[in-house]
Order: sequence, then C-alpha cells, then structure tokens
Amino acid sequence: MKLRARRLARCHELTYIEGVRCLLAFVALALTACPPPPPANPPPQQGYNQPYPQQPYPYPPQPQNQPQPPQNQPQLPPQTPPQNPPQNQPVATPLLAPLFGALMWQAEARAILAELISHLDPTFAARVRGIPMAFDPDVTEINAFAGCDDSGSAFMAGTEGLLEAVDAIAQTQATDELYGTQTYEAYLQVIIPRILKADDKLGPALPLGSIPAQYMLVPQRLSRAHEIWDDVIAFTFGHELAHHYLGHTGCAVGQSQGPSPAAIGRLASQVIPLLNQPNEVAADNYGLIDVLDTGRARRPAFQWSERGALTLLQFFDRLERASGQAYVAFLLSHPNSVFRMTIVRGAAAVWHLQHP
Repeated sequence: MKLRARRLARCHELTYIEGVRCLLAFVALALTACPPPPPANPPPQQGYNQPYPQQPYPYPPQPQNQPQPPQNQPQLPPQTPPQNPPQNQPVATPLLAPLFGALMWQAEARAILAELISHLDPTFAARVRGIPMAFDPDVTEINAFAGCDDSGSAFMAGTEGLLEAVDAIAQTQATDELYGTQTYEAYLQVIIPRILKADDKLGPALPLGSIPAQYMLVPQRLSRAHEIWDDVIAFTFGHELAHHYLGHTGCAVGQSQGPSPAAIGRLASQVIPLLNQPNEVAADNYGLIDVLDTGRARRPAFQWSERGALTLLQFFDRLERASGQAYVAFLLSHPNSVFRMTIVRGAAAVWHLQHP
C-alpha cells in the first residue's frame, strides 16, 4: 500500500500524457495487487454434471413396487370381511301373524298359489294363471289334487283335513324347535291311529293340550309355525300345479275335448297305478324348483326351501309304515315317500349349486 502511495504522489510531477499513462498503470496495479475478498456464502455451482449431495434416508429402505403408507394419517384398524351365516342356520325375519282356523288357512293357501304362479316360466304361467282353488270340507282325508271340471277347465283343490294336518305339524314342530320338547312325536302317536280309522270323524286336527300352556301364545312360536305352514303348503300345491302346466291333467293345455293323451294316461294309471309314478316324480321336481325360485325371490322375508317338501313326505312316510304299506307303495299311484324324499334332496342339491 505504501508503494501505491509513492507512485500516486509522483504522478503530479509528470506531463499530461505521462500523467495519464501513470494513472492507468496505477489503476492496473491496484486491481492486481488487492483483489476483492470472496463472498461469505458463495452461490452454488450450476450445471447438470454436478453430483447431488447425499442425504440420509429418514426411513429404512422399502422394497420396490410396495405402496408406502401416507404420512401423518391415522392408522385405521384392519377391516374384518363379512361372514356368511352358518349353513342350516335360520335367518332372523320379521314375526308373522298367527294362522287360526279354516278361513285364514284357505286365504293363505290361495296367496301362496298366486305367488308360485308369478315365478313360473312364462309359458307354464300362462297355462295356470288365474286358476281357481276349491276346498272340500272333508276333515277325514288328507289330500290335494289338480283336476278338471265338467266344462274342461282346470282347478286346484284341497281338503280341510290337509289344512288341519299341516297346521298340527307346524304347531308341534315350531314348539320343538324353540323349546326342545317332543310334541310332534306325541302328536303322531295319537293321530296316526285316528287317521287310519275310516269311521273316525275327528280327522288330524291337533288335540287340545298338545302344546304346553306356557308356550301356546308366545309370538315367536306362532310366527315360526306360520313359516313352517307356508313352507309345507307351498310344496303341496306347487306339486299339484305342476301336474297342470306339465300337461298331466290335459285341461290346462287345451286337451279337454276328446280322448286326449292325458285323459288316457289318467285312466291307465287307475288300472295300472305304476304308470302314474313318472308323472309324480316330474311334478315333485318342477314343483320343488318353483318353490325354491319363489323362495329366493321372497328375501328378506322368510325364504321357502326344500324343508317343506321333506316335512310333508316324512309325515306320509310315517302313515305308510303304520298302515303296513311301506313295501307295496310302488304299486300305488304315488311313489314311496322315502324314494320321493331322495328325489327332492337331489333336485334341491342341483338347484343350490346353480343358485349359490
């Protein structure tokens, strides 16, 4: 710095040109001798070839292609997938009103028939839509049938004895299910000898005192009895309805005039009952499918199933065995009830596979 001061003082003694030269030399000397100090925080170097600084990872390395959990989000508990109800476990349904007496039974049977027709194949439904149902007041016979009147029109029919028997079955089985009693077996022990007596006018009605008094008016028991009654009646008339739309009676498919094949078949089955058994098997199959289709469509209300068919056939099996006809039933117009139960179970298994 002292050297620069001496040279600056000397510049005042020189000529103009020499002074200019001296001044320029002084400036160059000052710039080279005292470079400006570097800035405190130099700017970062620019360019694509500079490596990025290595930073420590805040978390351990994660496997590739694995989604990372969102940051600062509350962790929800794992969701449990919904469980299907156990098989053969009844699903809770609204309670049904009780069924008391012939008028309520007949009205319920007609409503069930209309519901079955509404879920038939359109071709079958057209053959039986609006078909009337009549009831024979006979209480000594347990029967339902598909028939043709004198004008050749199709109709459905049942006996009061059938309605009473189904009511007794439903009342006792509902009680046994809910309370672990044996009222159904006790009913059979009393009623089978009565039914087998041709001159007994009491019929299959439930004897007084069969249901314990403390359970008689329980709403859950009455509702369950209503469900069982509907299930049995649905198969009973679903079977008979199938005789009509399958052409077994003839009148529902326009064969009422002249010696139709169906009429000839009915006459032959009276002479040789074995000939009618294929028709009965077909009616069991088609009637059961109609019951299952209709039952599936009824959800979430009580769903009809093959149980109604098996309940009815088990009842008839007890009657057959008590009457000594267990080994000759194949010679009658209907197949043996045990054989029919096998047919029903097989048809139901196929249906359930097709309708999971």
